Amino acid sequence: MKRRALSAGLAALLLSPLAATAQTMEFACPDPGTTFTYDSGVKVVARGREGMTCLMERVGGGSFKLSALLFDNPSPDGADMSAYIAALRPDRLWPLQVGKKIEAHYSVGGNSWAYVLTVVRYERRTGPADKMIDTFLIEMTEQGSKGQRSVSRWWISPADKFAIRYDFSDGAGKANRAVVTSVTH
Repeated sequence: MKRRALSAGLAALLLSPLAATAQTMEFACPDPGTTFTYDSGVKVVARGREGMTCLMERVGGGSFKLSALLFDNPSPDGADMSAYIAALRPDRLWPLQVGKKIEAHYSVGGNSWAYVLTVVRYERRTGPADKMIDTFLIEMTEQGSKGQRSVSRWWISPADKFAIRYDFSDGAGKANRAVVTSVTH
């Protein structure tokens, strides 16, 4: 009896990574009216969907479009990201599935960059209200023609249909993060 329980436990342990890699997520935007609050105090509200773009609004600020749940347009600093998003075509990453990878190039003003976006893994992590939630980790590496390097990571929650965490770091020592601390419907 103990041997059978041990075998079942070992099989579950060995097969659990395989089960996680079989996970997929179809593209979806958060339900209209859903509010996401970040650790910085910034709040954003879902307003709707246009194709692979979620219509969002910053509380006390303006509207923006969130392309493929990854890129704001306009960006938080107000820059128009249309050409960048068109070059990367992040919608090709959907549906999310562990191991899926896309590559892209972007050039402007004599500078060029190479991008690789990968769905790295499916994992449980602490999310809003310190609950354990399921997420897809998406990682984007960026290499510039003048030696620039950066890494961006998004943890996309299938339940919330939103990135509940974002991290960025570059070769110059700059870093940034945004963590969703609460979600209200």
